[in-house]
Formats: sequence, C-alpha cells, structure tokens
Amino acid sequence: MMKKKDKSIYIIGHISPDTDSVCSAIVYAHFLRERHKKHVIPARAGELNSETKFVLKKWGEKVPIRLKDATGKNLIIVDHNEIDQSIPHIRDANILEIIDHHRIGDVETIHPIPFENEPRGATCAIIADRYSWFRIPFSRKIAGLALSAILSDTLLLKSPTTTPKDRVLARKLAKVARVNLEKYGKELLEAGCDLINHSVNKVILTDFKTYRKGSRKIGVGQVPVIGFKKAMDRKEELLKELVRLQKRSYLALFLMVTDVLAGGTYLFFSGDEGEIKPLFKKKIEKIPGLDGGIIYLPRVVSRKKQIQPNLLKLL
Repeated sequence: MMKKKDKSIYIIGHISPDTDSVCSAIVYAHFLRERHKKHVIPARAGELNSETKFVLKKWGEKVPIRLKDATGKNLIIVDHNEIDQSIPHIRDANILEIIDHHRIGDVETIHPIPFENEPRGATCAIIADRYSWFRIPFSRKIAGLALSAILSDTLLLKSPTTTPKDRVLARKLAKVARVNLEKYGKELLEAGCDLINHSVNKVILTDFKTYRKGSRKIGVGQVPVIGFKKAMDRKEELLKELVRLQKRSYLALFLMVTDVLAGGTYLFFSGDEGEIKPLFKKKIEKIPGLDGGIIYLPRVVSRKKQIQPNLLKLL
C-alpha cells in the first residue's frame, strides 16, 4: 500500500532552537491559519531551552512537534537561512518561504520563493508586522509569544540589533498581553540563566551556530548568565571542552558568556590566539590575571552584530 503524501506545511526554525525561532513558528502558523491556509503546523528542530519552556508555559502554548528529517516535507523556514543551522536533509525538502533577520547564507531552492530578510531585533518582529498589514488582531497569547521573542533576542531591547520599530512594537504587544514590559522581560531572561549549571557540553552546544566557507568552519555558542562567577568558576572545564570540540573539525570554536542584565561578554575560545585576539583589539578590556583562551568584551551582547562579523574574517 502506497504511503499517503504529507501535504502539511511545517514552519520551522534552526537547530538548537531559541525563543525567537520557536515563537516565530507558532505566531506565523497562527497568522497563516487566520489567512485561511490549512495544514500549517509549527515545528521545532531540537530540544527547547529553559527560557523557551518558561515562555510556552507562561502563555499556555503547546510545545511544537519536533521534526528530525526534512526529506519530502513542505517547509517554511524562519530565523535562519544557512544549511549548517537547518534540520537534516534540508536540501531534500520543498522550501516554500523564508523569513529571517540574519545574514543571507546558503540555503538553496529549486524555484523562486518569498524571501523576507530585514535587519530587525527578532524574526518574530517581522512576522508581527504582517498582523498589522492584514488587520489581524493579536490575541493576548499571540502578543505575549511575539513579545517574548523580541525581548529574548534583543536582551530586553538593549542589544544593538534593536531597531526603533522593535521598541514601538514591543510596547504595543506588552499592552495587548497585559504585562509590564520591563518586569516581564527580566523574568523571561532570568528563566534562561540556569544553563551554566549543566554539563559543559550542553553549555556550549545548546545555543550554537556554525558558519562555513568551503571546508573551513567556525562555531559560536552563547550562554546567558546573571553575574559571571559560576562561569569563571568553571573556566578550566569549559576551555577543555571547547578544545576537544574544536579539534574535531573546526578552524576555531567560541563560547559567549553574556551577562544579560549588566551587559558584557567573556568570550572563551579555542583556536589560533594570534589570529583571534586582533579581531577584537578595539573592544577588549584587560582584566588582570585573565587566562589564555578568554577575553572580556564590555558592552558586547549580540552574537549576530558584534561577534559574528569579526569571526567570519577567519574564513
């Protein structure tokens, strides 16, 4: 008996999903259903982090289904457009649309598709704009989910990726969601700061992105913290795991340990120190007694805007 073809459309973010990728899938699926499109299903490409679990529980939303293989699936991609950040076998999927706020990468399609890429604080902010364009009202839940994505990706609107449109939108969504923006934002960010207590492998790889050019690739993880003490207490084991992972197949490997409330990042790294340190020579603050493999970058919180452009020079 022939297997029935899956006609569903899955909306999915990147592997190692964060709050923006998950909420973008949920909010856009709701938007498309309101526009009378059937069989639209929000999905995820990996395990949820603690912040995203907090958000879904807060707003009474089900955890999206997990897809492990893109083969033969109809997909709308959100919050990324690079193969190394996509669900396995993305080349064998039918990609219908891409919505993203990162650099344009290497995901390819057979036919022309809608591709919206805008420098915004979060992908979900781009999606939320469509509700206004088509005069679709936000429910309290959808407003809360969209707001959560924006506050998460912009670190409570403090990241340099935040645009004036994001600030206006966040205030509007907070009003509909009936929350105090500042208070809820701190509650959300604090919910995601327990990761530093887990295994060093999980700390590095939970929010991790790979960038590739030919056979050369680099990887960058990021872990949110409130205060650096726990991370610095574990610096030897974190550096040891970075070295182990880097020697497998990476030109260089990095971990951003970012204080989400105070701002600032300790950048742990494994690779050629002579090549890496000069990339940040204007940003480094000298800390007495700081070991090799770690530099301190004050007022640096954004991987996308403040770290990634420098690191891509290694490729």
